[in-house]
Amino acid sequence: MICQGDSQKFSEKRLTIGKHWDSVKFMNDHISKYLDKSKSLKQVSTISEVIYANLKESILRRKLKPNQRVKIREIADFLGVSQTPVREAIQRLAAEKFLIISARSDVKVVDVGVEESMMLGELIQVLDTGCVHKAIENITDKGIEELKNLNEKLGEYYETKQVDMYIQQNHKIHKKIWKLYKNDVIYQTLNQAVERMFIVEGSYLSYFTDSDYLKTSWESHCQLLEAIARRDTAAAEKALSTHWMYI
Repeated sequence: MICQGDSQKFSEKRLTIGKHWDSVKFMNDHISKYLDKSKSLKQVSTISEVIYANLKESILRRKLKPNQRVKIREIADFLGVSQTPVREAIQRLAAEKFLIISARSDVKVVDVGVEESMMLGELIQVLDTGCVHKAIENITDKGIEELKNLNEKLGEYYETKQVDMYIQQNHKIHKKIWKLYKNDVIYQTLNQAVERMFIVEGSYLSYFTDSDYLKTSWESHCQLLEAIARRDTAAAEKALSTHWMYI
């Protein structure tokens, strides 16, 4: 809890940390990691949350690689904060299985293997196709228009072959659909499964460098949105079944 008298000091510290993350350097690997999280700073209330959000984003964007070490002291020293908020952020990420803390307290980025990635894909496919009828039941005309607008942006990334942005936009659209299931457990399960698939080094992006693979993904996504707009459950389930084979 932050006292009212300390609010200005905290706000300044939070902004300072946000700027530091633009050029944060993990010295143990001699690799600079760049991240722009200025927008997220308005959505968090503690220094620990700022650090958590940035570390997680670095993992999902593959700026921190599988098995790469993350040192609490170096992060704390670089940001000019105590080790406590860094440790809190790391413990939270470990609970979410993005980081692994060994018996010696060494911290590493989790390594999601291809086999696990395939199992996660099967989980997403089964759960999503089995629940899409809830989205069709709950979506409004306004919601359909919002999905169409998001899909137009996805199309721009497809046309310009911005693979990384395509994957992120795809995830954004699906999260909006999952919210319509009105089940927090299902939403969190699907979201965490997709995020873990992002960690698979190289393999996830490499699929999308294949133009046919990307094309099939895009076409199935359009079919999904069209089916939801028509409120056609069978067509939506079919489109999702195909889509998750290509994402």
